[in-house]
Amino acid sequence: MVKKNDFPSTFTIDNFSSTATLANNDQIKSPNGSSKANLHEEYNPYDNRSLEHPNSFLGALIHIIKASLGLGILSIPRAFRTAGLVVGFLGTVIIGAICTHTVHILVRASQKVCVKVKTPSLDFAETAEEVFKTGPAFLRGWSSFARSVCI
Repeated sequence: MVKKNDFPSTFTIDNFSSTATLANNDQIKSPNGSSKANLHEEYNPYDNRSLEHPNSFLGALIHIIKASLGLGILSIPRAFRTAGLVVGFLGTVIIGAICTHTVHILVRASQKVCVKVKTPSLDFAETAEEVFKTGPAFLRGWSSFARSVCI
C-alpha cells in the first residue's frame, strides 16, 4: 500500500482551503522599494499645491478679459473708426479667440511640465525654462535664455 509520506512533493486534497486568498498585485515590490502600483501613478500637481486664495472660474475669466483688453481699450474706438463696425467687431472676436486659445495652450503646457518635473506649480518664466530643459537635446542649452526672455 502506498502512503502519503512516500511522495512528499505530491499535493493532496487535505491541504485545500476554499477560503484561501491570493496576493494582490499592489503588494509586489519593485527593486527600488516602491510598490508596483506607484510606478504607474502619475504625479498630480494639484495634490501638492497649497494656495491661500485660489481663483474661481469667474475670477479667472475676469483676469483674462482684463489682460486681453488692458490699455488696448483706449485704442479700440480708433480701430473701429478705421476698420468699420462689422470688420472691427469680427476682428475683435477673432483676436479674442486667438488670445484665449494661446493662454489655454500655455496653461496645458505648464500642467504637463509640472507633471513631468514633479513640481506643484510653475509661473510663465519657469514654464518656458522647464519646457526647454525637458525638450529636444539641441534646445536644452537655451533654457536659461528662455527664462530670462520671459521674465
